[in-house]
Amino acid sequence: MSTEFSDLRAVVTGGAGFVGSHLCEELLSRGASVVCIDNFSTGRRRNIGSLLADPSFELLELDISQPSNDPPGVDGRVDLVFNLASPASPKDYFALPLETLAVGSIGTTRVLELAYSKGAKFLHASTSEVYGDPKEHPQREGYWGNVNPVGPRSVYDEAKRFSEAVVSSYRRERGLDAKLVRIFNTYGPRMKPDDGRVVSTFIHQAIAGRPLTVFGEGSQTRSLCFVDDLVAGILAMMGSGEGGPVNLGNPDERTILEIAKFV
Repeated sequence: MSTEFSDLRAVVTGGAGFVGSHLCEELLSRGASVVCIDNFSTGRRRNIGSLLADPSFELLELDISQPSNDPPGVDGRVDLVFNLASPASPKDYFALPLETLAVGSIGTTRVLELAYSKGAKFLHASTSEVYGDPKEHPQREGYWGNVNPVGPRSVYDEAKRFSEAVVSSYRRERGLDAKLVRIFNTYGPRMKPDDGRVVSTFIHQAIAGRPLTVFGEGSQTRSLCFVDDLVAGILAMMGSGEGGPVNLGNPDERTILEIAKFV
């Protein structure tokens, strides 16, 4: 696996985000060169600060969701495209609802065109949120979900559901080697302390010596995946012959109260 991506050129949209920055690092460590695309609406420059001096790393600051008939401008050869561009935490997509819908629709389509025009393999980072408020636990990939298309979370859920549809259409109609992964709850370094997700919230409350906020009896469950494991799964998927969708996460669920006691 250490040489699987050697000498390949990869584009990572959302590469300055929490997961995207870890993916960029791992690709570089495996011998790939990386073009990171980000508009920094939710990504942070410090996430990729250590990579900027690497000659195999290139940063393009642009918004892939701006309407255009052309794909995002990446000169030269492209072998792999990883599409991770999207607000992902509730705080971010509640603050950027129209932008979230645009990046899932216009942005995904433009990046698919980039992969298609370059003859590159494509991987799209979808989410467990496509299952909505599921009535099946755990959710298998064949489950169609229980979705509210007009609720406040729909800007994220429906953006990802549309993006899965357009990725699948490029695969069927244009023969693009396109893959879908559905990401579940992920944690690790570079999470924003105020993004509203349970692990970062509990840890920062604990460090500050404040009580941990547990709603209700804390019986809600989460399956938590460490970011390094998620990145390994993304790269394994890209290197496989599978198209997906494939769930990436931890099948072992814990209650919120258990997580709080552990922290």
